[in-house]
Amino acid sequence: MSLDLTTIQKEQLQKRWYELPEINKSKFRRAAEFAVNKVRKNLKHFTYAFPALTAPNGKYSKISNDPWTTGFWPGMIWISYLMTREKKFREVGEIQSILFKERMETNHQLQHHDIGFLYSLSCVANYKITGDKTAFETGIDAAEKLCEMYREVPGIIQRGGDMNNLDDAMTGVFIVDCMNNVPLLFWASKETGEHRFFEIAYNHMKNSLASIIKENGRVVQHGIANVITGEIISDSSLSQGKGGDDAAWARGQAWAIAGLPITYGYTGDRSFLEAAKAVIFYFLNRMPGDLVSNWDLYYTNDDEQRDTSASSIAVCGMLCLCSYLSDDDPDKRVIYNAALNILKSLSDNYLTDEKSMGILDAGVYGMNWKGVDEPNVWGDYYFMEALFRLTDEFVSFW
Repeated sequence: MSLDLTTIQKEQLQKRWYELPEINKSKFRRAAEFAVNKVRKNLKHFTYAFPALTAPNGKYSKISNDPWTTGFWPGMIWISYLMTREKKFREVGEIQSILFKERMETNHQLQHHDIGFLYSLSCVANYKITGDKTAFETGIDAAEKLCEMYREVPGIIQRGGDMNNLDDAMTGVFIVDCMNNVPLLFWASKETGEHRFFEIAYNHMKNSLASIIKENGRVVQHGIANVITGEIISDSSLSQGKGGDDAAWARGQAWAIAGLPITYGYTGDRSFLEAAKAVIFYFLNRMPGDLVSNWDLYYTNDDEQRDTSASSIAVCGMLCLCSYLSDDDPDKRVIYNAALNILKSLSDNYLTDEKSMGILDAGVYGMNWKGVDEPNVWGDYYFMEALFRLTDEFVSFW
């Protein structure tokens, strides 16, 4: 199909982002120590188990390795290991990799697109840090598993469902979240030389860029592909946010902010770099007073429900993008300083108390169904990744 990736344009960024104070990254050392200490305290609970998706009343219950979120926990463990070099973190991280190997061997609840969230932060992270051969092989197996969700026509990774049944409700459905699963395929291609992995990831990202990212940088969560004709449409009404053409689910916007620069890093295709700027500017232009996003970008007032997980994801994407921008790029300084100011607000205003097992309060899983105004495991992970990106120890697990 013909792709037009050149229509996305940056909005004019609000003046306030140019007037914010510059922040020395050493400011965040204490927040990083706070986060690592939370992980340290939680190790005894989650050595052979996993934190639930959210933490009502600050408590993560134990769950099995079932949902799409379990990879965030070993991701936090490996960050903690690299930031401290404490042996215990490595030991538990290696145990977690074995649990993910077992999940792959039993093909347990892997018929979906979230394989990257699961295996990039567990087995791939282990391999990058320790060189473990089994972790490497499991990561490659995970990439093969993700390829099973690929629709050659029109070139998208399907969200889930039965790939052999065209009447399945999920047929042709893909969502912005997958932008953070395809790095597993780019990594596998780089490691093995197998171009098929690269081609699938690149095709999915090009088709996503051409369909679910709008001309002004607004991100639509859902795309729907006709797997016979190759036609792709987006549907703003299908959203975990408010829904509609006047809104943008904040975490969906953040998934694009995080995923686009990673794709640029692997492909060198500047259309992803320019799109990353556009989705960032759209996001920043809709922040409330404390610079931490509400659960949907339609809402900009200070009395709305924040989603700290969306802001944490966005900060990671902004810092990632800045690592690819030249110093003479006029957008680099303001994006980098905006990221640090958002991270400062998260650190100053949204850290949990000592009794909580979580790291960040005011997260949202689904505003209209569960996990509202409490820690969630992906928010905790991305907050730690953002802090990790400011250190000399940083290693990308993506």
